[in-house]
Amino acid sequence: MKLYLVVPLNLAKLYVDMVLIRALLLLSILSVDIKGYCQTNDTLINAGKYKLHFHVIKGVGTPIIFESGAGNDGTIWKDLLPLLKKRTEAPLITYDRAGFGKSEIDSTNLNITSEVRTLNEVLKKLGYSDSYFLVAHSLGGNYAMKFISDNKKKVLGAVFIDIVSPYFMTKERAKYTKNLFADSLEAIKKESIGFYHLVLNYENTSEVMRRVSKNISIPLTIIGSDRTPFEGTDRTDFRQSLKKFAEDKGNRKYVFAKNSGHYIFLDSPDIVINEIVSQYKAVFKE
Repeated sequence: MKLYLVVPLNLAKLYVDMVLIRALLLLSILSVDIKGYCQTNDTLINAGKYKLHFHVIKGVGTPIIFESGAGNDGTIWKDLLPLLKKRTEAPLITYDRAGFGKSEIDSTNLNITSEVRTLNEVLKKLGYSDSYFLVAHSLGGNYAMKFISDNKKKVLGAVFIDIVSPYFMTKERAKYTKNLFADSLEAIKKESIGFYHLVLNYENTSEVMRRVSKNISIPLTIIGSDRTPFEGTDRTDFRQSLKKFAEDKGNRKYVFAKNSGHYIFLDSPDIVINEIVSQYKAVFKE
């Protein structure tokens, strides 16, 4: 006796329809994933005698360029980027400065002036040369201020996150900071060639920052941490100096991130994202 599984015609049609719907849904999900993946570009760009590593999340309009702090490469922003991308269509660009992350280095001619000039050239190669918006953290503020100085009519605005302000990093303090590493230079060189040259150039980097900071007139949002990277009176000085820098001009806004450490974008990402989105929108309304 043979048994047959008999399915009514209408149920069979429903089953086929469901299979087709599931297949279409799967394809749509895959296409979204593929599209999203294609919008992200990790690349090494020729910068003359060496190559710089860039991570670009494509978008429309003025790109947001991220400057990392001392010792960090572009991956320090990896948790913030997807959250920020939900709030803006702007291209998001992080990179590894020379000697950090996946970037190479030309140790014969490395200083803040040459690095910023190279950044300009590479951004042009990537197709970004009309306008910029900057986000900088800690020592990255030095590079951001030099970039702003070199691109006075192109940088529309910026968000500075617990940067080293010109009022804090005096000539004397910069020399003192560099000397803290004097006995460790050879060990640092073996561990990180990028950080080694950062230490060697620290006084010059700080001097350039102090000089160019006087002429910065673009809108700035400056976010200060509750727990700075310093202790005791230095912590108080760092915080007060940053606030003073924010109060220098009427188009600057100071935001205090209570209970956050130096890496505010990791401790309080919502604060940072809100300020980036707000400042980015504001510069296009003026």
